[in-house]
Amino acid sequence: MQLKSNIAINKIDCYINFAVKAGKVIWGIDNLERAKYSPLIVLYDKLLGANSAKQLCQYCEKKRVKTLALPENYLNSLLKRENVKVLSITDVSLATAILSYCEEEE
Repeated sequence: MQLKSNIAINKIDCYINFAVKAGKVIWGIDNLERAKYSPLIVLYDKLLGANSAKQLCQYCEKKRVKTLALPENYLNSLLKRENVKVLSITDVSLATAILSYCEEEE
């Protein structure tokens, strides 16, 4: 999926921060595969490596999870952390709010 407009990315910032503060996220691909529950949406950085992207794609197809590609280093700068390439949202209301600003790729 992709964002409907560049303005929408500012609106999802607060939803991502709410999810992180509430502990409703899964950090990284390895933790994603070990998690008890499937997330509702997976956010990933466009700088994600080829092998990791392939692994993420296989997981999301298997679990039927939606993905959203974010600009390069977006998660790092938003969350003020290093090496954040994949972040999964497990909260229904926050994931739904993020999805409302997205559109399907054709």
